[in-house]
Amino acid sequence: MKQWVNLYRNELKPIKQRLTLTKVSSVLGLWLALLLVVVAVTQWQTATVIQKNEQLSATLEKLNNDLASNRERISLRQPSPQLQAEKEQLQQELQDARSFSQQIAEFRQSRSSSVSEFLHELAEITPEDIWLTDFSMSGENIRLHGQALNSEALVLWMDKFGQSRVLSDKRFAVVELKRSEQGYQQFLLQSVRGSEDELNDE
Repeated sequence: MKQWVNLYRNELKPIKQRLTLTKVSSVLGLWLALLLVVVAVTQWQTATVIQKNEQLSATLEKLNNDLASNRERISLRQPSPQLQAEKEQLQQELQDARSFSQQIAEFRQSRSSSVSEFLHELAEITPEDIWLTDFSMSGENIRLHGQALNSEALVLWMDKFGQSRVLSDKRFAVVELKRSEQGYQQFLLQSVRGSEDELNDE
């Protein structure tokens, strides 16, 4: 007859690890917190684009009011060359603002995270003496077209590209400059060279 003697003391006996409710709750809580962070970041990006669009809408409304006011002044008397120049400038700014606002709306509808990030960074580094009339982002190609108050403002703006994650590693193959009739510095920056001179064609 065989007899067995257990020589293990109680503290040396192996303990089976069991998955407790506390551990399960901790893991689920961690995943839930991570999900909430992702949702919050997405909502913040969307809110930033919406806020920019609202600012552009306010600018567009102001330009409309200014244009209507100038039209009324011109209708009351024979327009002077100065008023005519102001009218043409306001019409051009109004057209540019509408085009830019339309592009913002189209980009927001696409719900692309890269585009949202690009718009947010562009808004952060662009001063008041630089205004974009057109831009596009397709793959590695980024195209920026607009006007600057002067050449110095354009250079200072381009120096800030290093602060943007999207623009910091870009090298613009096309840099075209042209002076407008109003004395502003028109520019075209494009990271991929096109088949034609787009600034001169416009």
